Amino acid sequence: MRRAIALLFLLLFILAGCETEKDPVEEPLDPSLHLTDGFCLLSRNRVVLNHYDIDYYDYSAHLIYLKEPLDFEEEFTVPGTASVYADSTRIYDLSLFSAVASYIVYGPLIMVPQIFYPDNTVHIEHFWNAMQVAKEGNNPCEDPRIVEALKKYGQFRHGLQCEIHSIRVQEGEGLILELELRNEDPISYYYWDPAKLGIGCYHYVTNGLFLIDEYGEHYRNHVEHLSWDLADQDRMSLLESDSSVILTLNYEDFDELPPGSYDAYFEFPAQHYNISREDLDLEDGRIWLGELQLYSKVVVE
Repeated sequence: MRRAIALLFLLLFILAGCETEKDPVEEPLDPSLHLTDGFCLLSRNRVVLNHYDIDYYDYSAHLIYLKEPLDFEEEFTVPGTASVYADSTRIYDLSLFSAVASYIVYGPLIMVPQIFYPDNTVHIEHFWNAMQVAKEGNNPCEDPRIVEALKKYGQFRHGLQCEIHSIRVQEGEGLILELELRNEDPISYYYWDPAKLGIGCYHYVTNGLFLIDEYGEHYRNHVEHLSWDLADQDRMSLLESDSSVILTLNYEDFDELPPGSYDAYFEFPAQHYNISREDLDLEDGRIWLGELQLYSKVVVE
């Protein structure tokens, strides 16, 4: 539901806009502009972020937590392109994408202005082709050289990791989805718990499970999305350091699945908007921010 609303918001701007994508200015990189070892982000041939600015990098959500708030709308004055460097080596390019642009970009991007996250974070995402990246497993953000550059300054964190553990078809009774959620970091994280929320409220913040067969036919859940107070911490559970948990979602009303092979997708949601950086740290853990695109191959007999 949340992603659908965001897409509608962007599409309205696209239909109303008349902006065209500008080519980046091709100039030699000035080595005096603090291109350092560790993680660096360059825009328009200048360093706008390096390891001096970073508290830590959540690798699961590709969310950079900064030591101090940084106004990226001022740093990224013109939407266009940027590049990620690790230990002074260019790893991949990304787009600085305006929410009011009249074009669509594929691949890694940073949305400017950043609407849904606290002001001490920078989110690198795949807004338009996230499901394709999840299926193909070809995310350039997950280059091992980036991991090594972050670890050099103690700035690497796994974040919460999640995968589709199983999908069981209940004859005449829908599907049962099991997710395995893991925390390999030295701190504990709070996450939205579907058992505490109930499936209707949980699907207010995710479109949930859907499957695609080999002919491109879509099969979906029909959960009624119920709104609720997103800041309600009683709806969260704590996953302690170096532990895992199985989350179970019972889809009683799901399209009937003929026997065959399917691509299964699920968006694992978490708090990341309507929350300030001061509210992230609780007494016994930290609220995990972000969202994860999950993919699995499923065979129905």
